[in-house]
This record gives sequence, C-alpha cells and structure tokens, in this order.
Amino acid sequence: MTSPAAAQKPTPSKPEPPKPAAAISKLDASPQLDAFLAEVAKDTVAEFSARGLTDEGISIAVIDLTAPTPVSTFPAGAYRGDVSYYPCSVVKICYLSYYEAQKEAGRLQDTPELVRAVKDMITISSNDATGFVVDSITGTTSGPEIADAREWERWKARRNAVNDWYRTRGYSNLNANQKTFCEDAYGRETAFRDGGKNRNRMTAMEAARLFKEIVHGEVAGEILTAEMSMLLSRDITGEEKLEEMEPEDARLAGQGLPKGSRLWAKSGDAYDFHHLVGRVALPNGSDFVIAVFTKGVKTVPEIIPRVYEKVAAHFMESSRK
Repeated sequence: MTSPAAAQKPTPSKPEPPKPAAAISKLDASPQLDAFLAEVAKDTVAEFSARGLTDEGISIAVIDLTAPTPVSTFPAGAYRGDVSYYPCSVVKICYLSYYEAQKEAGRLQDTPELVRAVKDMITISSNDATGFVVDSITGTTSGPEIADAREWERWKARRNAVNDWYRTRGYSNLNANQKTFCEDAYGRETAFRDGGKNRNRMTAMEAARLFKEIVHGEVAGEILTAEMSMLLSRDITGEEKLEEMEPEDARLAGQGLPKGSRLWAKSGDAYDFHHLVGRVALPNGSDFVIAVFTKGVKTVPEIIPRVYEKVAAHFMESSRK
C-alpha cells in the first residue's frame, strides 16, 4: 500500500528543452539616434582632428536593445553606417555565427581541434585559428592555384557558403569569404581576392546588426547563444595594459563606461583600419549594441573608447528622463 506521504510527493517535472533560435527581429530607423550619433561624430572629429581623424574616417552604428519585454523591432541609428570598410578581424563574428548555426542545424559536428580554433579565433583573434575555422566550415583549403576551371568554380562556390547564408538573412552587401592572415595570402587565396575586388567588407550597421542577432538568440538556440556570449565576453575591470590587442581594445573601451557595466565585443585592426563592435549592458538596465569603424587613425587608440563613453552617457541620461 502506498503511504500518504508518498502519495502526496510531487512528480518531478521534466526540464524544459532549450529554446531554439528566435526569428530575426527588425530594426526601426531612429532619426533621434541618427542625430545624436552625428553630434557624437562631429565632437569626436573635432577632438581628434589634430591627430588625423576626419569626417570620412569614422562610422558609428547603434541598436537599442533596452526593452522590459521581448519586442519585434529595435530602434537603430547610425552616422555613415552604410559605408563599407575592410572589417579586419571583426569578420570573425561572421564565421562564428555560421559555425554555430550549422551546428544548430545538425550540418556540422564539433571536433576538439575545431572547438579550440573557434575559441582562439574569438578570444585572442588568432589568424591561424581563423584559417582552420574557415577551412572547416566551408570545405575548402589554401594551396597552389587551381588550374582546372570547373574545379576552381567549385572551390569558389564552397568558399562562398558563409556569404550565401548571410544573403538568406537579408545581408546584400557584406562579404565574408576570405581568411585573415598575419602576413599575406598566396596561391588560390590571392587569386580569390580578384585583385582586391573580393576582399572582405562590412559596414558598421551590418556589424551592429550581426552582433544583435548573436546576443539576442537569433543565430542559434539557447545553448549555443550562451556559448557565443561566453566567447565574446570581455573583462573590462583591469587597469594593467594587456599584450593581446583583442582584450586590450575591450579594456580601453570599458574604462569610459559606468562602473558595473558589462561588455561583449570583437575588435579588429589592420593596415590603417581599427574597429570595435560590442554589446554594452549598463548598470541602469540600458542595453545596446555599438559598432565604431575607423580609418587612418589606428595609432590613436583613444578614439573608439571616447565614442563608447559618449554613447553610454547618453543611455545613462536618457533612462532618467
């Protein structure tokens, strides 16, 4: 006979399955954010013009994620947000997103080496790791030029797998099909650049939008979104300069944020370009994505942190109104 205590014992409920990827939320153009970011750009150029910053050397894009409940649209604004740049290592978030989406769909299986490479690609921005990731997710390899025309077309089609995926998501201009190198490309990689016409390219708004899709769970489901967030999380509390540029860029940007802020980010610098895209969560509950792309002032590391500081101050102030 079952005892009364046993009869009253609740049946353990099954854990809820992880949530799948959310639908891609739309952006709502905000004239107010556009005007504010134009002023930020104007003030920043005035402050750093003597050190080489020009109106054409900076782009800013911001997406406001602050909302008490899930929403279908987010306010977005920009200053020169539709201007394409060489994205440097910011392109690595494109490869991260595709990698996680393919895993989510069951079309890609992790291996210990692939997990290690993805981690190094995002946390320390390793170019060697990125090359391995690009090979793994597209089924291509570097090497000598491919003489057979049909095989060359097949290779190019496979390498464009990431671009094809982004086209289905509404990205019409972004180009993410090239490896990143410490020195230079050779053989088929050089040929694939097509004299520079096929280099990676991205706008500040595309970078901000992609980061929004990552952190808002629109690339993959709950578990893999948490995996990406962990890789992109940056420690901004330290005061000592870091040797690696990736965490150092985030640390510098974090110095101007209010105490208690959190930052998830990916930076990039090469040639005369320097960029930082990130999600900022402020202690007052404000939450936004910001991308700052610069050209011609790579040796002036204070510029991007100043923009982050100004935008964070705006969100801190607007919450009091």
